[in-house]
Formats: sequence, C-alpha cells, structure tokens
Amino acid sequence: MTRNDHQRITNILQVCPLFAGLKKGEIEEIGAIAEIRRLDKGQLLFSQGDLAQSFFVLASGRMRVYKLSAHGREQTLVTPMPGTSFAEAALFADKRYPAYCSALDASEIVVIDKNRFLKFVEHHPQVALNMIAQMAERLRLFAGKIEQLSLMGVVPRLAEYLLEHADSNCDIALNIPKSELASFLGTVPETLSRALAKLKANGLIREIETKIHINDRQLLEEVAASPD
Repeated sequence: MTRNDHQRITNILQVCPLFAGLKKGEIEEIGAIAEIRRLDKGQLLFSQGDLAQSFFVLASGRMRVYKLSAHGREQTLVTPMPGTSFAEAALFADKRYPAYCSALDASEIVVIDKNRFLKFVEHHPQVALNMIAQMAERLRLFAGKIEQLSLMGVVPRLAEYLLEHADSNCDIALNIPKSELASFLGTVPETLSRALAKLKANGLIREIETKIHINDRQLLEEVAASPD
C-alpha cells in the first residue's frame, strides 16, 4: 500500500458513521488492516454464499447489494452511499454473504479484513455499539421495504420513493437507469414505466430532462398512502 492510499483510507474512515467516536490513532489502526480496491462498472464484488472474509466502506462511485431469484429476477436491497460501510453483518452471522454485490459505476472501496477487525473490536467497544446502532437502523429500513413489497402497489411505492428523494424544490435527479430503479422498487421496467405514465397523466409529476418534478406534493403523498 502506498502512503497516499493509507492517508486516503484514513480520511474515508474518519467520516464513516461506523467509526464515529474513535480517536485518530484508532482509525489509523483500522486503516493499517485495510486496502483500497478499484472496481469497474458491472464488476461483481461478492456473490451470495461466498465466505465473508472482509467488509467494506464505499469510497467513491456506486455499489448495489441485491438478491437474485431462481428465475433471474433481481431485488435491490441497498445502495450504499459514499462514506458508509456495508456487508459487515455477515461477519457475525452465518459468516457467508447473504446476497450479491456489484458496482453500478466505476467505484473505489475500502476493504477491511474480517479477522483482524474483530480483534480490534474486542478492545474498542465503541465500534461494537456503533455496529449495533447501524444494524438496528438497517433492520428498520428492511422492515419498511418488506411492508412496501407485500402491502403496496407499484404506484404507491414509486410515489413514496419520489417523496423521499425530492429536494427542497420538489425535484428528483434521475441519476440511475430506470431498470435499476425498477429493481429497487421490486418490479420490472415495463411496470415502472406504466406507473410513471400514470402519475404524469394525473398531473402529479413531470419529467424535465434528467429529473422528475413533483407538481402536487400533497396529492402525491395521498397516492403514497394508498394501498394500490
């Protein structure tokens, strides 16, 4: 590892919520057992069932963790944000990754060795507390996703997604392909296109180049609250 890579790893870990509350020297200890890995767009990081020997922090780019059905249909579970960790739960559970993970764009990740990290955690309980808090939040998010997929139609799911990702001007940047958005919402691109068309036909949204604008937030909230 070059000195520049080591410094970059330390800088990335310092903003990662998992390591909040640690001193600089402690973060540098973690940096010493980590490395930078670069992935091409579409490259697979791990497959479901692979032995979990590391967990990761996204440095730059976009990654996607997803499940794959027997019929080849994909369901996106999470798209980590830069500076956040992912796949750490597998280190403590069945020790194998429970899903697939691939790069949506050319990406850089920090790879942290499992065994050496667990030894570090033994002497730094703050990290263990951070992990518990982080996993509890993810459990809450997954519970919400299960509720969406089982109780809500595609149109309400789409409406809720747009509301959650809208900025103060009621704009949502279309920075992912619609096929990926469909996977995240638990549907297929054709059904997503029909849902978008329905919201546009009812005057709730409009597409402007590379973004979607919410015309009527209150009505869209009513759609999101409806079962279908």
